[in-house]
Formats: sequence, C-alpha cells, structure tokens
Amino acid sequence: MFLAVATTSFGVEAVLKRELQSLGYEIVRSDNGRVYFHVNTQGVIEANMHLRTAERVFIVLGSQKILTYDNLFDWVKQLSIAPLVSKEGQFVINAKSVKSVLYSLRDIQSIVKKSMVENLKASFKTDTLSETKARYDFLLNLQQNQAELWLDTSGQGLHKRGYRTQQGEAPIKETLAAALVLLSFYDESRILYDPFCGSGTIVIEAAMIALNIAPGLQRSFAFETHQWANLEEFKTVKKQAYQNIRHDLESKIYASDRDPKMVAMAEENAISAGVDSMISFEVAQFNHKVFDQPYGIIITNPPYGERLEEKETIHLLYEDIGKMMLTKQDYSYYVITSTPQIEKIVKRQADRTRVLYNGNIKSRYYQFYGPKPRQ
Repeated sequence: MFLAVATTSFGVEAVLKRELQSLGYEIVRSDNGRVYFHVNTQGVIEANMHLRTAERVFIVLGSQKILTYDNLFDWVKQLSIAPLVSKEGQFVINAKSVKSVLYSLRDIQSIVKKSMVENLKASFKTDTLSETKARYDFLLNLQQNQAELWLDTSGQGLHKRGYRTQQGEAPIKETLAAALVLLSFYDESRILYDPFCGSGTIVIEAAMIALNIAPGLQRSFAFETHQWANLEEFKTVKKQAYQNIRHDLESKIYASDRDPKMVAMAEENAISAGVDSMISFEVAQFNHKVFDQPYGIIITNPPYGERLEEKETIHLLYEDIGKMMLTKQDYSYYVITSTPQIEKIVKRQADRTRVLYNGNIKSRYYQFYGPKPRQ
C-alpha cells in the first residue's frame, strides 16, 4: 500500500477529491493543488488512467521537517527507495521550495542525488550505479520547511491526453476543461453548447465524460518502465477501460466558433479523441448562433481581452451573453474568464463563483443556474 498524491490546478482540489472517492480510494488529506490518498500498485495505474482533473500522480516516499542540508542528506539516505526502482535506473531529481530555509534548488537537487546514490548503493550492495536503463523522476518538495520526496508515476502531465493534435494561441488545458464540465454537473441527458469552442477542448472532454472514455487510454506513462509496476495489471486496467466505454449515446453536444480554422482544428481533435459522432461543429458568431434546444447548458471559455484595444469588444461580447440570458432563461451558463465585473455587464449575479487558474491567468468560473428540464 502506498501513500500517493495527485496534483491539480489551484481551485480544482474538491473536484479531484470527488474523482478519487468515486474510484474507491481512501482520502488522507487535501492541500493547495494536491490530494493525498492511500492506494495499491493497481490503484496507482488506475489513477493515472482515469483521473480527469489530475496533473500528475506521485508516490510519496517520506515526509520530514528539514532545516539544514545535513538533515536533508541524512533523511533521504534512510528512506526506503530501492523497492521502487531498478539497480540500473536513471535517477533525475527535481526540486521545489516555498517559504523554506533551504531555497537553492540546485543545491537541494545535488544533496538529494548524492544521498540517494549512497542509499541505493547500500541497498543494492554495490559500489557503483550504472544509471543506464529506466528513468525515475523524483521531486523534492519543500513547503515551509516540511520536505516530501515524491516519485513521479505519470511522466508527461496527465492533461496531455494524446488527442489534441492542434491547438490555438491560448488553449485551455484538458484537465481544467474537464473540471469545468464536472463542476457543471453536466450529464448526457442535457444539451451542451460551447459557442467559443476554439480547438474544442471543453466539448471533447464533455463527450469523453458522457461516453465514459478514460482520459489516459491514448497515452503512455512513466510507470510502464518502473520496477514496482505490474504490466499485467496495466493491461487489465486498460482492457477494462475499453470495455467501460459507452457506445449507445446520440449527439447532444454543439460547438461553434467564428474562426473557420479553429472549427476545422476542433473537428480534427474530436476525430482523434474518438468523439466526433457526439459533437456537431459550426462556424458562427456568438450573437448569430441559433440556440434552439430547450434547457441547454453553456460551458465556455470566451476571449479574455487582455490587451487594451480588445477590452471594448470583449465588453460588447459579454453584453450579448447578458442579452441571451434574458431570452434563454431556461439555460444554465458556466463561464470562465479573467475579465473583471462580468456580473455587472451581463446584469445578473452568479449563483456561484470559483477562483481557478487558466495556465498562469487568475480567472473566475461564473456559474449561473437555470431550471432543471421538465420530466
């Protein structure tokens, strides 16, 4: 049994926690941008395969208050690392330090590497480590002098699903797009629109959720070459994920954008994700788009207008959204934006607002609830 930690964007921790609980894991605690949980080897594989809002999954090797480099060296040297790695493995050390006495990342990395080498030489009863085979990425995380050593089991960030062959200038991450959908409590019984679809990430993630397509099916993971991982368990997890895909849903997702190139890009990405039959794409301006289905859900990431010359255009765009809210009162609206005071522009108070980070941009996710569909 491992203590593991899944990392995510700030503000998404509660969604990630619900995902982990739905997979049956025991939650230990959650913190800013991370959720800790207990899991076995197959569970680490399942977490990588199924979590939609996690950025990476790590195994936690230990935790200790550290105030000096000698403390750090001695602590790492006694950790149980050998059962997780191979004797010939390559060991890459990364480091983070926040509000801690030890702050030089280069020095932290050097000390941890030296100590780990001594640790493993003693464990493997050898004078040398060749470091010629499987790669193991470790992260020494220092937060207010509390050190944790993590082993990365994911490799590339889990937002890299493998389907987005093309993207625009400011794409939303797949993990954040999935969080927006999950926070809307969208399900396949509702109509979903994204009238600013860009490269299609939000609607593709929604379709994958509706079809129960595991987000990790099209990619590889770091654990596939790791000593601790059972590849037969990986095959079993992958096979079960394929068997769990739903194939009986009709298209109820609509996406549009004013840019034909972006719509074509979104269509290609949807094909790559295997969800193109679920989504209808269209080239259309927002204020010319026909929203003809009742009780729709709009989840969207409109242009932010970060540059001064764009702000007036963006203001007019949000005025159009406000007008739609008046005419389509049976709709629910979910809008992520860094544009301030949009509630004043649309002339409606959000039922709930969450602070989220779209990349490095501090944004707010405005949730305007509409009525539930009549039965």
